[in-house]
Amino acid sequence: MTGQGQGRAQRGNHEVSAEVRAVNNRHLKIQSRTGEGLGSLEPQMEALIRGLVRRGSLQLSVQRIGASPGSDYLLQEQVLESYMRQCKAFAERVGMQSGVSLGSLLTLPGVVVEPRESLIGEDTDPDLATCALQAVGKAIECLNNMRRAEGASMQQELTRQVEQLHELSNLIEARAPQVIEDYRNRLTNRLSSIMSELAKVAEADFSREILLMADKADIREELVRLRSHFDQFSKLLDADVSHGRKLDFLIQEMFRETNTIGSKANDAEISQRVVDMKTIIEQMRELVQNVE
Repeated sequence: MTGQGQGRAQRGNHEVSAEVRAVNNRHLKIQSRTGEGLGSLEPQMEALIRGLVRRGSLQLSVQRIGASPGSDYLLQEQVLESYMRQCKAFAERVGMQSGVSLGSLLTLPGVVVEPRESLIGEDTDPDLATCALQAVGKAIECLNNMRRAEGASMQQELTRQVEQLHELSNLIEARAPQVIEDYRNRLTNRLSSIMSELAKVAEADFSREILLMADKADIREELVRLRSHFDQFSKLLDADVSHGRKLDFLIQEMFRETNTIGSKANDAEISQRVVDMKTIIEQMRELVQNVE
């Protein structure tokens, strides 16, 4: 599910803000962007998130509030001087003027780096670590609250769609016996038109033909399995925890059974009901992609 959340925490002299944005994804992907002194905490932040979120593509931003701008990064003067010497030497060698500006040099790798304490986990201030993780936890809690509200709305829609599928399957079941009867009538009429030229067709042969067709067109097992999938789906919707992957699997099974019914029935009316069902199932599939 989509959503966003913000969190802020304070501990000792530290204050940290966190923001997380989520979009749909079948798996869990986390992209983190952290400020001064927080880089070494990314594994802990990610572990915290994985314990609270199971699906989605998340973008996490964590920043210190009120951090001194001067302490954010360090200028590596020796590295900068090395770049300048190499640029000057290259310009002289090829016979051109060195037009390299300080601004362009500052963007080169290794010229400006984070303070050492932001890169070494054991040097991270414990109060800062606690503060950052609390802020991330609050942001995830806010995100999950938004996602729960969206989930309740989706639950209502999916429940309504399952009820529609039940109604359509009932119509198919009611129509199924008539398919056999229609085939019997067509076969009888066809035989009647040529009876004057052929010997009398044995009743046993006629009955056998009807039975073979009835067996091929029998969709009772598919309807039983389909309704079982409906019931399982409804139970998962009412569960206290999310079952996105199980719902996704049941959607696939519903589609497969519905497809089989359409191919076996060989009836225009049932085929139309099958098209309606497949349309609803596709809509459900899109919604279920948002469920954890």
